[in-house]
Amino acid sequence: MSRMDTPMAHAVLTLDTVVVASPEQVSSKLGEEVVILNLRNGVYYGLDPIGTRIWELIQEPRSVRQVCEVLLEEYDVTFEQCAEDVLALMRDLQAQGLIETRDAQGT
Repeated sequence: MSRMDTPMAHAVLTLDTVVVASPEQVSSKLGEEVVILNLRNGVYYGLDPIGTRIWELIQEPRSVRQVCEVLLEEYDVTFEQCAEDVLALMRDLQAQGLIETRDAQGT
């Protein structure tokens, strides 16, 4: 896989970062999981059921904190663990060019 050299690919993610699925991908839900095709490089990615739920949440711009708040209502997890796990997934998705990021002001 090639590393992307766009400024968005290197943006620092925080709980206040707004994330949204990139328009340069297509995804399909298969049972409880989702498969995502990166249209830039033709590579498929798969997400487990919790990753799928997060993917569903970021189809509209939402802060990482807002994603965690929804997950806290749906899963038995601490805020700290949720934030750590969601940020890790967002970093992976960002590195693969599957999400776009914006600061808290939406830019």
